[in-house]
Amino acid sequence: MLLMRATSSDSTGDAGRVEEQEDALDRLVWPEVLSMENLADAVGRACGMNVVLNPIPSELQSAEVNGVTVSVGATAMVYYDSRLSPLNRTQTILHELAHVLHGDICAEHTTASCRTTFGSVRERRAEITAMRMMFEVYRRNRNSTVLSFLVGRAGANR
Repeated sequence: MLLMRATSSDSTGDAGRVEEQEDALDRLVWPEVLSMENLADAVGRACGMNVVLNPIPSELQSAEVNGVTVSVGATAMVYYDSRLSPLNRTQTILHELAHVLHGDICAEHTTASCRTTFGSVRERRAEITAMRMMFEVYRRNRNSTVLSFLVGRAGANR
């Protein structure tokens, strides 16, 4: 699937030009047994990284930060606020995994990404990808023919 994507020539992620780009989710091989850890492993394999999920340590928790990803070498550490509701926690983890999947967090550079607002193209793209991933997680967990139909996979529950 090809998507239209706004690109930026600066590091702020502000809108620049629009170009076609391959859908990052096309690279993802969904795990047979769905869990956030298995999905993180699948994202890591798709990107050539080791992705580890951990709660934000209690002494570093903040009301402004739900999730943060730090990469050092080929490891992306995805931290999430364990005080969030299960749905918000899942969405936060998926948002951070979307950053890894899109290459916002990569093995070549030590970087950090913190989910606080959606003011940049990069953040909005990660949020859209996370919502698509969440829809797919729930579709696969429920094995729903209706949800399969809605995402264009009629008759093919995978």
